[in-house]
Amino acid sequence: MTFVCRRGPRAHEPVDWCVVDSRTLRLIAMPVIAAAFLAACSSGPTPAATVGETDITDEQLAEDAKLFTFLAALNQQECGGPAPEGDTQEAVCNRFTLGNMIQGTFITDYAEANDVSVEATQVDDIIANLDEQLTADAVDAELEKLDLTRTDLEGLANEVLLFQAVQGAVAEEELGDEQLQQIYDDEILRFTTVEALHILVDTEAEAQDVYQQVTAPGATQKTFEDLAKEVSTDTQSGANGGSLGQAVASTYVPEFGEAAVALESGTISEPVQSEFGWHVIYLVDKQVTPFDEAKTQLVEGEQGTLFNAWMRDQAETQGVEVNPKYGNFDLDTLTVVAVNSTDPSASSGPADGSATDGDEGTPAP
Repeated sequence: MTFVCRRGPRAHEPVDWCVVDSRTLRLIAMPVIAAAFLAACSSGPTPAATVGETDITDEQLAEDAKLFTFLAALNQQECGGPAPEGDTQEAVCNRFTLGNMIQGTFITDYAEANDVSVEATQVDDIIANLDEQLTADAVDAELEKLDLTRTDLEGLANEVLLFQAVQGAVAEEELGDEQLQQIYDDEILRFTTVEALHILVDTEAEAQDVYQQVTAPGATQKTFEDLAKEVSTDTQSGANGGSLGQAVASTYVPEFGEAAVALESGTISEPVQSEFGWHVIYLVDKQVTPFDEAKTQLVEGEQGTLFNAWMRDQAETQGVEVNPKYGNFDLDTLTVVAVNSTDPSASSGPADGSATDGDEGTPAP
């Protein structure tokens, strides 16, 4: 998965991880992060949320809100993004955290049912990378501010990795090899590297003349290179005998890339028109990534849409109920949204230190 760094996230959006390098981003700055602890159904006060038969308690929410506050602080931001006018930061953080915990329940259920797990060395790698980027002292200082420990951080890292593993597994399961093969065939330019020469001219007639000369009996690659130096309007490549070097075919304009991929090494295309003029292409070599090796990229490219659809299906099938004091669960965004963003009490909770008297939606004095 690829992340686009944002400055100043809106409420309900994941924390911005621009301060951390891309390796850490891939592992920690996930759009959703599973809960560190999910308990079985409980009795007593109304839970913060119920997912299927699993309750998420106020106490669990309070603990996870601290973890999200920790992550945001490392990036010098607020948990869940800045609070809108009339809302409180604690309420924003609670909604953000609770939405992620709800999604985390689906992740945990799938992992248990499909034997998906995380290696301890992977957890160690995430934390080591975080320490390297921010220094271990800085990480420890932020943990201490929120009364968190390295064990808490390890639990969070484990859940991040579990999320990634389940996301990939769900996408691959939803796609299947037949559909992946079709996507691979349709997007073969992405998986083909070509080394090509070309001669670019303005008109089709000129291109036909070039083609006749470079395919005449006895013509060689040197014939092509010499003519490129003489007549190509692409003077930069022309000075190098028409050489474009090596490049992934999809980086060229489609007409050129498709024509180059269709050639065999050592062969020449008939004139090809693009927005730049008319090309005659000599393919020096091409390398195609096999389907089995390309599957990971194919799954990654499709998994966002497929995974979100799967997540919505889980929410509809299992059912999600959120205590109104925190907000409502939005099926479209898979987040918890405020009942009334101008009324902080409608979605405030443990993060602001309040307790509940057990009545749904009614904070205790």
